[in-house]
Formats: sequence, C-alpha cells, structure tokens
Amino acid sequence: MFPIDRSDGPRFRVFLLACVFAVALPCEVRGADRPTTLEELRSAIQREVDDVVRGSAGVALVSKDEAIWTAGIGVADPETGRPADEHTYWRVGSITKSFVGLSALMLEERDAFRLSDPVAKWVPEIDIRNRWEDTDPVRLVHWLEHTAGFDDLRPKDYASNDPAPLTLRQGLELVTTSLYCRWPPGRHMSYSNAGPAVAAYVMEKRDGRAFECIVADEILEPLGMDGASLLLTEEVESRLAAGYDRFGNRVPYWHIAVRPSGALNASPVQMARFVRMLLNRGELDGRRLVSPQAIERMERPESTLAAGSGLDYGYGLGNYSRATDGFVFHGHNGGMAGYRAEYGYLPVEGLGYCVMVSASDPSLLRNIRDLVRSYLVRDVERPVKPTVVGMPTGIGAWTGYFRELTPRNESSRFLSRLTGIVRIRRDGDGLVIGNRRYVPVGARLLRREAQSMATLALVEGRDGRKFVQGERGNLLKVPAPLVWLQRTAAAAVVLLLVSSPVWALFWVPLKLFGRLKQRPVSVRIWPLLAIAVPCVTMFLLLGLLFGEGSEIRFVEQIGRPSAVGIGLVVMSWVFVLLSGLALLKTWKSDPARFGRFARLHSIAVSAACSIAAVYLLAHRAIGFPPWW
Repeated sequence: MFPIDRSDGPRFRVFLLACVFAVALPCEVRGADRPTTLEELRSAIQREVDDVVRGSAGVALVSKDEAIWTAGIGVADPETGRPADEHTYWRVGSITKSFVGLSALMLEERDAFRLSDPVAKWVPEIDIRNRWEDTDPVRLVHWLEHTAGFDDLRPKDYASNDPAPLTLRQGLELVTTSLYCRWPPGRHMSYSNAGPAVAAYVMEKRDGRAFECIVADEILEPLGMDGASLLLTEEVESRLAAGYDRFGNRVPYWHIAVRPSGALNASPVQMARFVRMLLNRGELDGRRLVSPQAIERMERPESTLAAGSGLDYGYGLGNYSRATDGFVFHGHNGGMAGYRAEYGYLPVEGLGYCVMVSASDPSLLRNIRDLVRSYLVRDVERPVKPTVVGMPTGIGAWTGYFRELTPRNESSRFLSRLTGIVRIRRDGDGLVIGNRRYVPVGARLLRREAQSMATLALVEGRDGRKFVQGERGNLLKVPAPLVWLQRTAAAAVVLLLVSSPVWALFWVPLKLFGRLKQRPVSVRIWPLLAIAVPCVTMFLLLGLLFGEGSEIRFVEQIGRPSAVGIGLVVMSWVFVLLSGLALLKTWKSDPARFGRFARLHSIAVSAACSIAAVYLLAHRAIGFPPWW
C-alpha cells in the first residue's frame, strides 16, 4: 500500500523512483541451507532477523487441519524490551485487499450486488472518468481485479496521515486524480490502490455498515481473529511491533487515506486462521463464510483478455497466483513504511504460510519467505507439468518487438516507453521472451519449462493488435523500425548529454590556464548549465530517497507543497527554460568567433536538452507539482 511497496511497479515522476520499487526476484534456497526441522527453521529465521539493523518477524505455517507453527522472532519494541511472539501485531499492507475480495464475494452470495454490475448503478456520486463508458463501463469486478485501467495513487495521496480516522468517502475524495480509465476497462491488469477502496465503498452503501465493521463482523470475528483491525486500536497499539526503515530508524504509524487498500494489522496466530480458511475452501472449525466456489473464484482472474483466452494464472479478487520452483502459490503481499508481509498457500497440497516483518528492507521478507516455502514443500512431490503441445497456428504473429503497455503509474510511462521493450523470437518448439523460454501447453497458452501451469497467453484485441499477458505483464507488439528509431534517438540524446560535461574536463582547464584566450566559451557554457540542473536535481533526490527516514520523508516532502517539493518543480522548469535558451544562444552564435566544431557540438547538445525537456513535459514527468 505504502509507496515503498513491492509492487512492482515506480510511483513518482522521475526515473529514480523505479529503483525504489525494483525488488529482486525470488531466489531458490540452496539445498545446503534448506531447514528440515522447525528448530533449524527458527534458527535460520533468527539469523536473517539478526542481519538487519533492527526489526522483527512473525511467521505462521499451516495445513488444512492445524496451525503447524506460529511464532514471533526478535524484539518487538526495543524501548520496553518486549519480545515478539505469535500474538504480536504487524502491519500487513496490501494483504488487506484479500479481505476486500472476500467481503465482496460474501455480499454477492447474499444478492447485495453482482460483480458484473456497472459501478455507476451503485455509486453515481463517485466521479469515474471513463471515455469508453458507453461500450465498456467500469464494473465492480474491474476494481477488485485491477482491470479498470486506473492510475495508481500519487505522492499526495500517501502524504495524508490524519490520526482521526477519515471516512472511506473522505479518503476517496483525496485520491480522485487516480480514478480515470487509461484504456477500456476489462482488458489489462494494472495494480492500483484506488480500485479496491472504491469497491469497499460500494459495499458500505449496499450493506449500511462501515467497511471496517463489515470485515470485523463477517470475517474477523467468525474466524477468531478478534483484535485484528484496520484501525489503530488500543490493543493494536499495545502489541504492534515497531517498524524500521533501512537504516534502523523507527517509523511512525501511518494513517493511510484509503484503509481497504492496506491498513490491516494482524498477528501470526490470526493470519494462520485466515490462510487455513482459504485452504478449507471458505470454512474453518465448522463455520462457513463463503462457498467453495467463491474461494475458487477469488483465486481466478476473469476480466482480462488473457482470462478470456483460458489463462487461470494472474490476479483474482484480492488474491494472485505466483509460480515458484514448480509450485503455484496463491496469496498476496503487502508493504507499509517500516513493514512488509506476504501469505501464500497451495490449495491442492493443503499447505500455507504467512510471513510478516517490521523492516523496510525487502530482502528480509524475501529470505524468510524462501526459507518457509522450502521447509513447507520439503517432502512434497512437484506437480505434474502440462504436456507440451505443437506450436499453435499463426504463432509467428507474436514474434518481434513488444512494449510494456500498462505502467502502474502513468507518470512513469516516459521510462517504460524506452526501457520496457522485449523481443520475442521462435526457438524450436518454444518462444524466447527476453531471457526466458516458454513452451506451448494449449491454444496460445505457454508456460516456463520449469513451471507446472500456463503463466502466459498470446491474445488479440478487438482491433487486431497483438498482446502478451500474464507473468510478463501486458506487452503490446510494436513495429521494429519504431523500436530502433526510438532507441537510436534515445542513445543519441544520452551520448550528447554526457559528452558536454566530459568535454568540459578538457576545455575548462585549458581556459583557466590561458590556452583559449582567442575563443570565448559562452557557447559551451549554456548547454552545460542546462545539463547541470537535472544533475543537481538527481543528487537531491538521491539524498531524499536513500537518506535516513527516506520512506516517510520522501512522502512528506514530495506529496505536499514543501520547500523541497516546490524546489524540485521549479528546478524542472529551470531545466526547460535553460534548454530552450541554450539552443537559441548557440544557434545564433558566430562560428568564426567560437569555432565551428564548438558551435556545432553546443547546438547538438542544446537540441538534445530541448528534446529531453519536451519529452518529459509531454509525459508530465517534470514541471507538474506531485501534490496536485
């Protein structure tokens, strides 16, 4: 939920934020490190906790029949010396969306609404901007499966930290800038924290209770999860593990504006019961919440082009599938400032887990998660892989160059247009996409050779465009000449921008020592000044992003009209103005006075600065306040 999330996907208007959201891919635990007993597992987890500056971990391992092991590891609160245990609370972030999806299924079974209902039928007061409304209205299912095409939340949305709980309607009023469809709904999955919150608002209207009450009355109490809450209650506050940033600094409790998207606080014991309910197909200890069919629907995406082609892999209703080491886990992950969490389970094998940590370092959660998974499946036979079939007819139409179509934040499209390019080529009885090989297992359905189910679909839109959907995201086929034209232009711009400060390393000393007395250097200085502005800006952003307390500080400084935020916007416009001024000055310069090569090079660099400025402005990556 919080901007420093695994999400995959960048959340701010400059390419540096992509680094913050990049999370290393899960790695398989080496055979020699695989724990075979609970004692070995606990010791291995303790070592991982000891390796971070500060933090703690909560773990739950379950089967359909019992909680195998629940524990807290580390110190929950160093100020009081309170140790972490199985009843300690951690913030689980976007795992809250699983409770949104489950609530929707429960209310649908009571005929409160249908997931296929157009949302205008229930919440006409919410301004959803959809220019395809007549032919492709936004439906409730689109919000739950992230297929409405909404932009994700912006820094200003995360900057809200009102300790007096906002109503859900008040929270939605803060995030209205994300409530617009970037493509026709029901096509592509693109994660957005706005959608589930609007879906929860529909539930409030249809049920009459606040969403927090719906979850408490219909899920938490029946499952014996009393005390778990989306609010900072006295019990949560007394048992919550302290959260820490990457430098070991304690982070405050952040009161997010749209709680259904990521505010749940829970303990390992409580999450164990939730995962067991999912394994038992909607029932726990004789009490049924929803039908088995509802749980199956929760795990299955239905509103993408790929789902229409038969692909079951992907994001369902607050529940997604992930292929790992031959197994396909269902579940969800989440992140808040100072906290990360993930739960997963194997429906057929009847095993599951939940891991929660109070540290922003993503490696802590990832390493513990891998240890837990390895222990859970240590004696489980790998699922049978689907049989490889012959290449589908017309597969050649899906070879060539493809571009990432659906960036999580629209403000990062300027980056994905240049870097989100992948080549697909035929390789015997399979396709190589990037550096991974896929083999066909059905009509335009493919799997990685090591995986046990189809994870990719080759689909065609209504307009005939070719898409690849699944674990590689949403890729659109683009002409090869266009790709190479963009790559060549981008490379030329970058090389020219770099050449100016590199050349300055030579001519500046010459000028200082009087070797360029006959040559004025103003023609060389103008483009250098333009380039210096983004360099200084990036330096400041690096300090903001990676300095102490960076997660909270970044949101507070960028999401509000602070001195830093205003300064960054002003500097971006200074870059635009200097680029234009440099191009004007160098173009009007006299080659006889400044030197022909110096003048041509300065014109080229100034033009490169201007092209970069126009490109970034066109994509709203600079020049626009992030608190709008």
